[in-house]
Amino acid sequence: MSRRRYRTTVLSTMKKVLYVTGVGMALGGSVELVSSDLSGSGAGRVLDNIKGTWSQTLKFLGNDATLEAEYDRNANERFLDSATISGKLDDVNYELKTKFGGEMALTVSADTADGTTVEAVATKNDGITKVTATRSTKIQGRDVDVEASHAVKSGESKLKLSSVLGHGVKAIVNLGPKQDADYELEYESSIGEGRKLSANVNPKDGSGEIEFVDNKSIDATVTASMPLGGKPKVTVKRAWNF
Repeated sequence: MSRRRYRTTVLSTMKKVLYVTGVGMALGGSVELVSSDLSGSGAGRVLDNIKGTWSQTLKFLGNDATLEAEYDRNANERFLDSATISGKLDDVNYELKTKFGGEMALTVSADTADGTTVEAVATKNDGITKVTATRSTKIQGRDVDVEASHAVKSGESKLKLSSVLGHGVKAIVNLGPKQDADYELEYESSIGEGRKLSANVNPKDGSGEIEFVDNKSIDATVTASMPLGGKPKVTVKRAWNF
């Protein structure tokens, strides 16, 4: 199937979904085609997924809000995957997300006077599930992002410290409930206009992944990734905004 026919088919599907679900005309959105793994042997597989997003502004509780709907063919071919309404009430940011056929989750966050951002996540069935506090500070003269989180159901608390070491390298330390530390190193660098190389490595277990993203060579996003000790994967993503 040609690219033009793909696009026509996708847009037609999106219009039907919007009509059935009553979302109405969106002020903005995108349609995204994602290829299968081009490095694999499945010659008959071409299109792995179709995704779409639509957003529009509206008034909610007397304030501006954004309504966003998401379509994911792999999740549900004939219906929207989720809908999210987000905005700000006084000093509190909120996001209410509904997974059709699944859970509804509310995320609220606010900044304190000392620069700490406090966030809480609650679901309809379980109430508050997670509380997180993040802030930037200095430790031994180095800028460090600190994140403390607590999962209510499991009673597990975690502390995450991340700091940029320089030259695109970031060090991340995760402290679990038993004070056992897990280390990660992340690297990200631009290697020319529209091309980016990134990598993450966990020295403790030797896991990690290298990823190359190219938005320049063709009118699409080409992503080549390879987990350490694994097989490479190449995908192509093409998006249209409207």
